[in-house]
Amino acid sequence: MKKKFKLVSLVGLFTVLGTSLSFSQAFEQGDKLLNLGVGLGSQFMAAGAKGTPPVGLSLEFGVSDKISVGAYGGYAGAKVETGMGDWKYNYIIVGGRGSYHFDFGVENLDPYAGVLLGYNIASVSTDTNLPTASAGGFLWGAHAGARYFFSPKFGAFAELGYGIAWLNVGVALKF
Repeated sequence: MKKKFKLVSLVGLFTVLGTSLSFSQAFEQGDKLLNLGVGLGSQFMAAGAKGTPPVGLSLEFGVSDKISVGAYGGYAGAKVETGMGDWKYNYIIVGGRGSYHFDFGVENLDPYAGVLLGYNIASVSTDTNLPTASAGGFLWGAHAGARYFFSPKFGAFAELGYGIAWLNVGVALKF
């Protein structure tokens, strides 16, 4: 009896929610989307470092009502002061990305998930006589996030995944 009551309650809840929500999609074919965000929890910042917070920028084009493709760029820089001199760290990511956009029926919400293919450049330098180092290589990653639009062209986004930081939050623009 309890299982039937729970099932009926869930069906009723989804029916009420379904009739009260607008089913307009926040993402459509032809959309151009720009995300400008700040990273939180960067894997590239040294302990005790001061400097530029990780920043990321992505530009995507809607090639269908579910798929977007575009470019991604990110930068993180830090400086660590020690008794033996200052150390400077720089990390840059550039690449292409693609996303699949879901439609959960919530007006102005654009949830998505996708992949990133690109190249990274890392460097460390110091003001001492010690050698500097740099490295780079191809990378791949995945992301999942959502945009919420407060107006037809302006919104906010949050995204988890591999980029310049594990979590990126910021402004989303549609044009």
